[in-house]
Amino acid sequence: MEHHLKNIRILLIEDDEDDYHLLRDCLREQDNHSAFELDWVMTYQAGLKDIERGDHDVYLIDHYLGAYSGLDLLKEAVQAGCQAPVIIVTGQSDRRIDQAALTAGAMDYLVKGNLDGQLLERSIRYALERSRLLKKIRELAVRDALTGLYNRRELHRFLEYEIIKSKRYDHAFSLLLMDIDHFKEINDQYGHRVGDEILQQVAQVLINQTRGCDLPARYGGDEFIIVLPETPAVQGWVGAERLRKVVESVNFQITDEKGELERIEITMSMGLAGYPDDSEVGEQLIDLADQALYIAKHKGCNQVVRYTAEQVKEAGIK
Repeated sequence: MEHHLKNIRILLIEDDEDDYHLLRDCLREQDNHSAFELDWVMTYQAGLKDIERGDHDVYLIDHYLGAYSGLDLLKEAVQAGCQAPVIIVTGQSDRRIDQAALTAGAMDYLVKGNLDGQLLERSIRYALERSRLLKKIRELAVRDALTGLYNRRELHRFLEYEIIKSKRYDHAFSLLLMDIDHFKEINDQYGHRVGDEILQQVAQVLINQTRGCDLPARYGGDEFIIVLPETPAVQGWVGAERLRKVVESVNFQITDEKGELERIEITMSMGLAGYPDDSEVGEQLIDLADQALYIAKHKGCNQVVRYTAEQVKEAGIK
């Protein structure tokens, strides 16, 4: 298992200090108790922030969190894209709650009165292993087969939740839509095999140049999208311009028909739109970024254009 070589970081989201001590003591009963690091927060909001950061390997969530429901937190964690396993703990045994927890995405359901160190450790390790296997399966479903970037399905899921999160915390984010300049000419001259090589190399640049919190996705053909959380459009433009220059400077190489390496210069045009200033709707943000990309193309390519209504009006885009 992945976690044999490092400590397992656990976050307990529990509003009762006595129950925190109960679970802490259960872990301390184990001979290998030093392999576990148990942190504790008392509120739904604090737990959700940690889940969004992804700081822990496992989350133990109490079924009742004051006025809030641990099941609601679990559902929101899944919607946020949390891939760490979640175990629901509760003070009562109830088959309906058990089933609801598993249906919502929990890996296990533990009753505090029946809990001991051996059972808790077994549940944690089982949850980690099952999560690891499910993650492999999930990656196949959310990744573009050619480039390894996220696909449109995962893009829309991520974008939908980013809007929910940004609205809750009153944060801004940017969306960057881009494509490869003159890509059709590359396909026409060298063939689609070389075109695919270029797509793969560009995708790797995007992966290397984005933060862990960003989502780079293949939108279709030679079009790519990057969602930049907690990044106002002004900062997003700076980051996009830096990315544009990196792409321009990369030594892209393809294999010609003779099997020899040939260098190709690649540039990209980019359109940027920002939440909430430009739109608060995901599909509309993509459309506005697409309009900005259209302007970048018609201005000569290899540039970043920030969406404004004035530029769109001047360009005659409806």
